[in-house]
Amino acid sequence: MGEELEAIIEHDGDEKYIIAHVGENGSMKKVLVSLPCEYHSGIAREYKGRQNGNADSVCIEGGGILTIDRQAKKIHTYGTSGGFGRPDIDEVRKILKHEFPEYEIDATVTSYIRG
Repeated sequence: MGEELEAIIEHDGDEKYIIAHVGENGSMKKVLVSLPCEYHSGIAREYKGRQNGNADSVCIEGGGILTIDRQAKKIHTYGTSGGFGRPDIDEVRKILKHEFPEYEIDATVTSYIRG
């Protein structure tokens, strides 16, 4: 069985996101988390806090900026995290395509860092 994939996107429009590798009860999952927080570290803190001790490990593996248009069914990613670095864009695409199969996905990583 492969790694579990999950996307948590709690906004409309443009916000930062992180990619987390989460160990839980002997299994691993990749999670894309995009919340309305000023910094990538805020998203990481919020996500880790929501685990309530259920996760054995949470490793942040980069981040960027995600724009979602739910009406047009489009998701676009760009940029990179100043604190966590560039995400693995193949992982970003894989998670988004898995969780949003009916959406048009334009996943890229650029050198843009939004403070």
